[in-house]
Amino acid sequence: MGRTFLALSILAATLPLFAQKPASAPNKPEGQVAASCTVSGRVVTAAEASPLKAARVALTREHGGSSPRMYAATSDSDGHFTIKDVAPGRYNCFATRTGYVDQPYQSNGTDSGAVLALQPGQQLTDVLFRLTMAAVITGHVNNEDGEALARVGVMALRRPTEEEMVEEELPASRKLEPTPVSSAQTDDRGEYRLFGLEPGEYFIKATDSFQPDMNMFSGQDQFIREFLGSEYAPVYFPGVPRLGQAQAVSVGAGAEVQVDFAMRPVKTVGISGRVIGPDGTPASDVSINLEEAETEDYSSQRYTFTDAKGNFSLKSIPPGSYALVAHQRIQGKKAYGARQKLEVGNDNIDSVTLALGGGMSFSGRITVAGPGLIRKDRIFISLISVGEGELWGNGGDVKKDGTFEITDVKQGSYAVSVRGPEEGWYTKSVRFGSDDVLATGLQVERGSSGGTLEIVVSTGTALLEGSVTEDDKPAIGARIRLHPDPQTPYNRTRSRTVSTDQNGHFSLQIAPGKYQVVARSRGMSGGAVASSDPRTISVSEHDRKTIQLTIAPEGRE
Repeated sequence: MGRTFLALSILAATLPLFAQKPASAPNKPEGQVAASCTVSGRVVTAAEASPLKAARVALTREHGGSSPRMYAATSDSDGHFTIKDVAPGRYNCFATRTGYVDQPYQSNGTDSGAVLALQPGQQLTDVLFRLTMAAVITGHVNNEDGEALARVGVMALRRPTEEEMVEEELPASRKLEPTPVSSAQTDDRGEYRLFGLEPGEYFIKATDSFQPDMNMFSGQDQFIREFLGSEYAPVYFPGVPRLGQAQAVSVGAGAEVQVDFAMRPVKTVGISGRVIGPDGTPASDVSINLEEAETEDYSSQRYTFTDAKGNFSLKSIPPGSYALVAHQRIQGKKAYGARQKLEVGNDNIDSVTLALGGGMSFSGRITVAGPGLIRKDRIFISLISVGEGELWGNGGDVKKDGTFEITDVKQGSYAVSVRGPEEGWYTKSVRFGSDDVLATGLQVERGSSGGTLEIVVSTGTALLEGSVTEDDKPAIGARIRLHPDPQTPYNRTRSRTVSTDQNGHFSLQIAPGKYQVVARSRGMSGGAVASSDPRTISVSEHDRKTIQLTIAPEGRE
């Protein structure tokens, strides 16, 4: 459920490694060279179709896992690029260049774009990227007297797109929070500059955050300010304390918009206390997170760690309702946590005590059904809290023999997620005693003694292939959403999303079961979303099914 915009930003940061020459694939056995592919094309501006030099174009495997293989090249003075020695397969493809918005292949106004499908020996020569100039938001941050405030953190936050809202399918009690997409720090004149923004609407937030600016000549000011704390609470443009009161800033392609802030002093307090470990001794190096209750902006969270004596301190906290969360992971195997609600007024809150532990412990074992190699020690088990209240679970690593332990599980209802870096396998069953956890979840009651989770995984996935058409043409970059039928809070981890390729085709390995499948598209002009009629399919182990989906443009809203 990770987001495409952030993923592209992370990948783009790695691309300088590939500048100046195409990346080569690893050496292949003799006789396989003829099967390699070449991808070439041009990168131009969206406005004038002028060639763009020094743009970087990259290919990564569609289902590449946690370490996707990458091929990349840089465009020349005519905007041409060539990526050679690419292994056949299905790839995510995108282009990036300073001053322009990152663009997925055939994005059609969406975040995801289309998959690029390469057949053995294919020479694809007509890949075209039209990059849109990025927008800039700049301005000043002053205090109540109009004086510049230096080293204030300024952040642009973006609301989730319609595409993201549809794909997440969150229950009514949950909602997607705004995503931080760019940040900067004010200089000695109180000036900041947020760049690389795609056209759209943003909320701008200013925080006196005490983040170091890597200026070795800044003297002791940074340490003094951090010791004293801030008298300025975070604000959103045009100077309001809550995101729900903020005014969105709209920017167009290549535009530079001025947004100035005035931060006013407010009464803030400190929160301090200690954390006690499961053995009753002070717990060091425990992460402490102060979350705003019912926040619309997860960037509002405050972080710190306990010292060697288990003590922690948070400064400059404005009045409000919060939850104080402690989390400790020991030697990468056991995890403990604690959570406490706090009402912050006008006085400091001292001597808060958080006690780790007190929850249930679950041992378990993973077994493999059928043939095939699955690296058990690369699997991670996590418990996902379901329903109202805490959205906090726990997890554990799996050993080579398939055993694992999950500690300190609090009272509540949980879905069990079983994930690993490889594709091609699925969770066949999860049982807790006689309970089918995939159907009814893991119910942890106060005073229960824990127990054993028995998990079976299998390589017997089914292959679902298909094609999507719109206006009697292949729907390039359409998004296919597949979810269990019926969908429950306990089987949502089997939901999948995939894009069609340049031929309107898609391919997806899924767990056996019954599903609903829907295709959605914005069309070639990137307008409103239109959908196909839902289709219901049932697949068994090792099945291979093909479906045809048709998007009706008249269904656009």
